[in-house]
Amino acid sequence: MSKDKSGGSIVHLGAGALSGVTSCVLLQPFDLLKTRIQQTQTHTTAAALPGKGSVLRAVRAVVATDGVLGLWRGTVPSLIRNAPGTSLYFYFLNHTKQLCLNAEKRIYNDSLRTKLSATSNMVVGASSRAFAGFLLMPMTVLKVHYESSLYKYAGITDALREIWRMGGMRAFFIGAVPTAIRDAPYAGLYMLLYEAIKHKERSIAEARQLVLPEATVTMVAGVMAGLAASYMTQPFDMVKTRMQLRPAEYTSVTQAFAKIYMDESFFGFFRGISLRVLRKGIQASLVFTLYEWVLRTNSQKRAGSSATIKA
Repeated sequence: MSKDKSGGSIVHLGAGALSGVTSCVLLQPFDLLKTRIQQTQTHTTAAALPGKGSVLRAVRAVVATDGVLGLWRGTVPSLIRNAPGTSLYFYFLNHTKQLCLNAEKRIYNDSLRTKLSATSNMVVGASSRAFAGFLLMPMTVLKVHYESSLYKYAGITDALREIWRMGGMRAFFIGAVPTAIRDAPYAGLYMLLYEAIKHKERSIAEARQLVLPEATVTMVAGVMAGLAASYMTQPFDMVKTRMQLRPAEYTSVTQAFAKIYMDESFFGFFRGISLRVLRKGIQASLVFTLYEWVLRTNSQKRAGSSATIKA
């Protein structure tokens, strides 16, 4: 991250929380519908193939049962998870970037280095997401249970109590392995693609003597990186959801992979892919655009305050 956008840890936590809350509320219906589609096992038929029809059927089923507001079921547990989760992710991201940058300065003997290598971007993104994801794993399990139609809870406390009855503390960490395998590569690929696409956009704009607003650069890079990374990690998302919602049937990562493949073929791993890709693309663009906007605004205010003091 460039120095002009750097700020204190509180700023990074605040920027992450703002972007996390905004994206969570706006995009909750995508998450709920994805969970509803992934929760149901279908055998190898045309119906098993993910597509527009399954999404529309899921929408109709939710609206018929719970009304339009039912599409936002699970928003509270999503907020409990995503606001601190996004904050922690950006906090770890900022500090890990600085550590890697300092290490690269020493390795390459270049004290003026300001950009991370592609490998470091992948490591930074993957490690930050994996660490934040593990800390927030209990909230992820709560969120998925709340979104599913397989469970009915009277409230957050009731949901926590019922999940605890399923297996104590261990129940809150079911699916931790596929979640880490999904999130770490996703975040690593995302950071690699995000930085590469931003660099390419700026290079093209400079070559054609165009002035691109920074918000446009980050938004386009966010959408493209989010779409690509989502497709690559979708099978792990499917395995995670099944293990968390039906732990008695899907008992381990390898067993879950084998069962889904045997029962639903290769296409079974891509149930809900359209919703996840769309949500991730929009979310990544929105989150990183808001995050970097907050950092730029804070940097400008600090620069203005310093200039006023000097004057």
